[in-house]
Amino acid sequence: MATISFKEDLIVSDEKKAEEIARALRLPRDKTVQSVRPEKLPKDAGAVWFKRCAK
Repeated sequence: MATISFKEDLIVSDEKKAEEIARALRLPRDKTVQSVRPEKLPKDAGAVWFKRCAK
């Protein structure tokens, strides 16, 4: 997760928990986890999800 996603500072007062978090952050990233692009929407997506009602 990007640090920019945090809106406030986080203070961890438990020394053991702070060390556990720091150790986990130093681990190499898991190469098996990858982001996936969602499928493209169909051309009639607007008509399918946003049906217009006659007034």
